Amino acid sequence: MSTKRVIVGQSSWAVADRDVDNVLGQIRDAMEGGSVAQLPLLDTGGRPVTVYVNGRTVETVVIDLNGDGRPGEIS
Repeated sequence: MSTKRVIVGQSSWAVADRDVDNVLGQIRDAMEGGSVAQLPLLDTGGRPVTVYVNGRTVETVVIDLNGDGRPGEIS
């Protein structure tokens, strides 16, 4: 399972290596433009899920690309 994570509020999902650039771009666009991002992520069991992030209502999205406990933050 990937160690790269996206955290929104109290919820956390893994990001497959192949999807990192896509996920980061969608989150950035949603946060800057107030749109909705449709993110291909993985649940705690490693199963693919789609998570929708509303850039108008979410205050912070944490992105941990290294799995080293020092996540980046987009707000």
